[in-house]
Amino acid sequence: MNNRIKIPPLHLVLYGSMVTLLIFSLSYYKLRVAFSDSASYLTDITRNDGFFVAHGRFVSVLNQWIPFFLVKAGASLKALAVAYSFNYSLAPVLFSLICMHWLKRPYHALAIMMLVLLMNSLLFYYTCSELQMGLTVLLFYDAVVDRMKEKRSWPTFLLLTFLLMPFIAFSHPTNIAVFAGWVVYRMIRRWSDYRYVSIAGVWYIASYLAKKAWFTTTYEASQMVTWETFRPFGLNYYNGPFARSFYKYFVSEAFMVGVVFILMIVMLLWLRKYKLLVFVTGTMAVLFTIIVIKFENWSSHFYDHYHEHMMQTVIFFLVLSFSYGMSKIPGRPYLKAAIVAIVFVISLAKINSGREALIARQKWLYNCLALMDKLGLKKAAAGRVWVPEGMTRGTFWSSSWETLILSSLEGPENSKTLFLAWNIDEVKEPVYKTDEFISDANTYPQNTLPQQYFRLDDKPYVFLEHVVPDSVLEHLRWQ
Repeated sequence: MNNRIKIPPLHLVLYGSMVTLLIFSLSYYKLRVAFSDSASYLTDITRNDGFFVAHGRFVSVLNQWIPFFLVKAGASLKALAVAYSFNYSLAPVLFSLICMHWLKRPYHALAIMMLVLLMNSLLFYYTCSELQMGLTVLLFYDAVVDRMKEKRSWPTFLLLTFLLMPFIAFSHPTNIAVFAGWVVYRMIRRWSDYRYVSIAGVWYIASYLAKKAWFTTTYEASQMVTWETFRPFGLNYYNGPFARSFYKYFVSEAFMVGVVFILMIVMLLWLRKYKLLVFVTGTMAVLFTIIVIKFENWSSHFYDHYHEHMMQTVIFFLVLSFSYGMSKIPGRPYLKAAIVAIVFVISLAKINSGREALIARQKWLYNCLALMDKLGLKKAAAGRVWVPEGMTRGTFWSSSWETLILSSLEGPENSKTLFLAWNIDEVKEPVYKTDEFISDANTYPQNTLPQQYFRLDDKPYVFLEHVVPDSVLEHLRWQ
């Protein structure tokens, strides 16, 4: 008798992608958490001695629960940094495993893993995307709807709707357009879903209104897309500097999106899902257009990790429709698994190569920290004119936190911070104060930084340009 357990080939591919993603999260933790908002969030986790939820987007607790317990236990900063990186990737992996083994929806697990791997060579290193986490929860909820409808388990459906919908509604303002699109998607696919979709919609609206009433910040309000956003729109936006920078990136780094898109079209045509195909492609085009209009400024706003984070709204409908097509179209399981494996291998390879730019960025920051150490400085400021060629100066708004994290990973006695200003002659931040931690985003009392992790001195900031020749700073640019 053959008692061997046969694992479906798609499951094997999914397991492999999950393990690789988690290994990447551990190997590249420093590149992920000591960058952009992630460095700020990790600092605030230590300041709060617990969760840090920005703009009422409490979906972020899903990728902070391990750091939460570690900071409560008094773990080291390095342990927190590793855990923060690992937790962000662990969340979609756990949702995928639940889809596979409890909900019996392996193709929803496929959609979730594609969301966090496909066109993520930049976004992988941005570990605080509430938008991506909210879309992951929505994909998981789509699996819940299918499974609960199949089992006719109304109590479980209502309970999960009650628990999950606030996470989706509170995750990111852009999710309201995605959720509306998801409702239409479900209704086109199967009209009989109207009862489930209606209940989800009512609870989503209630959750969203609660967020608008009590949890919307000034920042979020300023980022809302309004009619004024669309007024200047013309076809020239598709050929603007921002759009062209995206096309260049798409061809070199995200071409697998095009391959998956073509496969999705072929499968929906074969299944004769013409209305669904028209809706999905149209929705993707509209969402892409909104992003292009929102971020085109006709000068220097080129495609980066933040825009890739926003492009997740487009990728959501692609992976949802692709996984649906894969689940319905006949074919040998090994052939389907092979196609998915190719997509995952190339996507992971692109994520791996995406680290090169961040390695160069952190190498320059480490050189600056070494100069500060040589000068005996704990707090310094400099102009962004010294940022190396090829690096976007606008992304160095978070340098104060990035350098604080990088230096403090070696121990609190090594803590340093470097504030990079656009123009040192027009600095408005209180660099002369001895008790302030300053950045390009906000300023707060230095004593709110826990001594267990960070130890800065009580001296004012020193401009590097005032204590070393320009030739020294110029030399750092080319090291």
